[in-house]
Amino acid sequence: MTRTELAVGHMKRMSLIQGPDPSPREPPRPAGMRAVRPGWLLAAALLGLTTPPTTAAQEQEAAVPEAELVDRVVAIVGDSAILFSQVIQRENNQRAVGVQIPAPGTPESDELRSAILESLIDEMVLLQAAARDTLLTIDDELVDDSLQQHMAGVEAQYADRAALNEALRLEGLTLQSYREMLRVQIAQGMLIQLYVRTRTGEGEIAVEVTDEELRAAFEARRQFLQERPATVTFDQIVLEVKASDSAKAEARVELEGIRERALAGEDFAELATTYSHDGSAQAGGDLGWFRRGSWIKEFEDVAFALPEGGISDVFETAYGFHVILVERFRYSERKARHILIRPATGTADRGLVRQRATELAERAQTEDFRALVEQYHDSLEPDSGTIAEREIAVRLPAAYLAPLTAGQPGAIAGPIQFTTRGGLDAFAIVRVIERRPAGEFTFEEYEPLLQRQLGEQKRLRVHVDDLRARTYIEIKGT
Repeated sequence: MTRTELAVGHMKRMSLIQGPDPSPREPPRPAGMRAVRPGWLLAAALLGLTTPPTTAAQEQEAAVPEAELVDRVVAIVGDSAILFSQVIQRENNQRAVGVQIPAPGTPESDELRSAILESLIDEMVLLQAAARDTLLTIDDELVDDSLQQHMAGVEAQYADRAALNEALRLEGLTLQSYREMLRVQIAQGMLIQLYVRTRTGEGEIAVEVTDEELRAAFEARRQFLQERPATVTFDQIVLEVKASDSAKAEARVELEGIRERALAGEDFAELATTYSHDGSAQAGGDLGWFRRGSWIKEFEDVAFALPEGGISDVFETAYGFHVILVERFRYSERKARHILIRPATGTADRGLVRQRATELAERAQTEDFRALVEQYHDSLEPDSGTIAEREIAVRLPAAYLAPLTAGQPGAIAGPIQFTTRGGLDAFAIVRVIERRPAGEFTFEEYEPLLQRQLGEQKRLRVHVDDLRARTYIEIKGT
């Protein structure tokens, strides 16, 4: 059993109510039980529990010193209990990041604690649903990486290890017990996030986001938005260097041989490391978990048609020749490895494409550029885009820096030689369409992001409400 499975088991052992899980169809609801008001889920709340331990000074500032608390059960969710100390811990987490917390006993404090409790209930029903789903697994290496990052951030807030140990001692913890607590919380948080991704996608739950909701969300966030950076909009004609038919035939034969070795029992990951031309080679060709929309259609059509454990035939895409091994299924996701063999291209191939690109660059000075794009653009690279000026050097090939940084609207540059994201040699002719100075974001610019975020929130709310309706919940009060 992995440590992550142990972490999920830890959640199950927190149960205070014995007996089988309530029926998902008709949860028991004792007479007189209070109705539960669904609250908005705090999406990253489990990871929020990893706030560094409070220092003595911070404890003095706290409205409710933890030493004076008498812990009690404030809610029962399924077969688990939520404690008052968890509500106070979440409240202290908010205080630690600068949120003004109302004084205990006030209506404002009661409202805040009620909202925190609703969020904890949301998280618990999600965690219980995720723990019941035997198809969901979390990679221990990802959990360990996240744990190391969290611990590094915690240690950076203290003068030395001794100061951290003292802060932990005041919380009744040791460094080891704190690490283990964080690991459980991180694993549970990742499990919830994975569950949410697989159960609340656009194809799983239909919701509508209205224009009024979008505009209200924009106005609510407007004062917190950073300044929109200066941007440049451009379009381009990209000509990729294509391999000859003979080079393609050689690449296919090579990969057919590698595939036969995999079918005969050789380790697919080792073959990928040795032979693949893809960037995933060093990871044994591992592509991780993915769903449709992650890769090009031709690749995904093959991957999603394979059975679990199946190895594909050799097939061709614009990037070269591929063989896929699908290792596991998880709802609409696949975990796969792949081997890519790119046909070789030579100096003569590049020379021919460079000549064509030079001719197109000359024609672009007098002809309609967009018409040339529509006719000659020959690449999976986008034919247009908008990018922040400060990101040009980071996100685009170095050859783009000069024309996109200095070029004025209408300026045409090229041919630019570069390597595509797929690893192919290519030449581009680039036209600057518009330059925009830095300024405030407009609603139209921010709308696509808001549409996605509000849609995700609504789908999550619908699913959580359904889980709550099928779960025994008793709120005892904060």
